[in-house]
Amino acid sequence: MTGFSKVAVYRQDLPPRGGYAPMAWAHVPARRIPLWPFVSLWFASNLFGYFYHISEKRQYWQNEMETDESRSCIEPVLLAEQDRILLRQYRANRDEETKLMKDVPDWEVGTWFGDKVFKSRTFFPDRPHLLDYYGVSRPSTQRLDVNASQWQI
Repeated sequence: MTGFSKVAVYRQDLPPRGGYAPMAWAHVPARRIPLWPFVSLWFASNLFGYFYHISEKRQYWQNEMETDESRSCIEPVLLAEQDRILLRQYRANRDEETKLMKDVPDWEVGTWFGDKVFKSRTFFPDRPHLLDYYGVSRPSTQRLDVNASQWQI
């Protein structure tokens, strides 16, 4: 015998003695939560947020005004520094031209086919050409300087 031939004895599931407890089926209303604490909390937070926003806005505009004033004060210094760097580079270009053309006869440094370049309105524009500024420098230096926005005001 393999154990399958035995018949299983089943016992029916019955209610406990004395029966089940009575079932509550009557309507039990939910407890009402008062609304005034939520409304007062909402009103207080809005009032606080409004006055906080006003004070932050005032502080923001004070900071903006101070930043604008500092920019307008520092602008002449930055422009003067930019002009100083420009003139220093022109001087370095003249020195390099002197060194390069020392063996050429009848070469005058600072002239363009005999016309003066420096101290003349014709050859000294307000904004120099890039080739004048980077005349004797490497192309990599020119690329680095042109791409770097150094003097932002």
